[in-house]
Amino acid sequence: MKRKLMAATLAVSMAASMAVPAVSFAEEATTEAAVEATAETPAVKRAILDTDMSYLNDDAIVMFMLAQADSLGECDFLGVTTVGGNTFCAPGTTAALRQLELIGRSDIPVYMGTDIPLMGFRNMEAESQIWGMPEYSGAYWDWNEKTFGDVTKRPTDYKNLPSEPKYGYAETEAQDEHAIDFIIEQVHKYPGEVTIFVIGAGTNMALAVRKDPTIVEDAAGVVYMGGAVDVPGNCNTTAEFNWYYDPEGIRICLNAEWKNQLVVPNDIAEAVFYTKDVYDRIVEKQGNEISKLIVEGQAQRFEENPEASSFVWDSITAAVWLHPEIATDIQERYLTVDTNYGPGYGNAISWWTSRNRDVETGEGMPYGVQKCDILFDIDREAFWDFYVDILTTNV
Repeated sequence: MKRKLMAATLAVSMAASMAVPAVSFAEEATTEAAVEATAETPAVKRAILDTDMSYLNDDAIVMFMLAQADSLGECDFLGVTTVGGNTFCAPGTTAALRQLELIGRSDIPVYMGTDIPLMGFRNMEAESQIWGMPEYSGAYWDWNEKTFGDVTKRPTDYKNLPSEPKYGYAETEAQDEHAIDFIIEQVHKYPGEVTIFVIGAGTNMALAVRKDPTIVEDAAGVVYMGGAVDVPGNCNTTAEFNWYYDPEGIRICLNAEWKNQLVVPNDIAEAVFYTKDVYDRIVEKQGNEISKLIVEGQAQRFEENPEASSFVWDSITAAVWLHPEIATDIQERYLTVDTNYGPGYGNAISWWTSRNRDVETGEGMPYGVQKCDILFDIDREAFWDFYVDILTTNV
């Protein structure tokens, strides 16, 4: 059951001290005295999560964070839309529905989108022979056969997958409405309030923009996890996987004139590590179904290898959106993605202020490319405090 509590503030001012507060983020959000002290009710922050969902992965953590923030009154989590990337839409939809069920949030609706890139599926076998094997191939890779899978045989029915889902099937069903129609509908229903988290491929958002360009005016903005801006790629040599999956789709998104675009690229996502120390903090503080799911799901991994670690990727998007003070280095640049079919296909390309270019005025910047905020660093201590608090608080 949703519980809407009015929070004192949705985020501390960017000018506030970066010192970690004495109380937890969750406690801060629910302190009744702070609520009473607030002179004005802040504007509602609403979120749609467009995701290539899997089980207990970074996408799932974002979903858990937003669900918790919704219960704490920090945001209104409108729904989940599934897209291609790590997984195809059908298994991603099953994963989203079942995990929401397991944490007691079946009230959050899930909408299936599309996993077919705008230019169609790629011939990964041929590409790998021409440009080298990608480091990561997401839904294109058959983990059982250890080779590229046959996309013509990809599952399309989320209720009938080729193998039993990790946590079984959900009793909750996906909504009949298509993901792109849901996005358009909600953006217009709440003008200026809806932020879309594009943490998979950009296909759904590109189609939504093409179908109804006016959503660009009405949306609060977009938060992306994607791109390798000043670092090497994690699929081909230059591209980050989310943007590599559908370069044309993400280019349409980036080139739209949104009020705000925040990009969380691999530059920071692969510089923050989830380790056993953080896991142990979750074990110690676990007080809800989310933390129990995490502890049970990750116990064997850390028992077998206490030195194990992983990047957090998408989790950073929710953290800096809910608590902007966690961000310590945001740079404005003009940003797009390379859609020339070649070894740099999907590469993020950025322009910054230089001798003949000015980000602030747009002088010297390429036509049609938009200014974005790009996150390059965060306060790791504040991030992990938020991470543990939001995932363990019983609301």
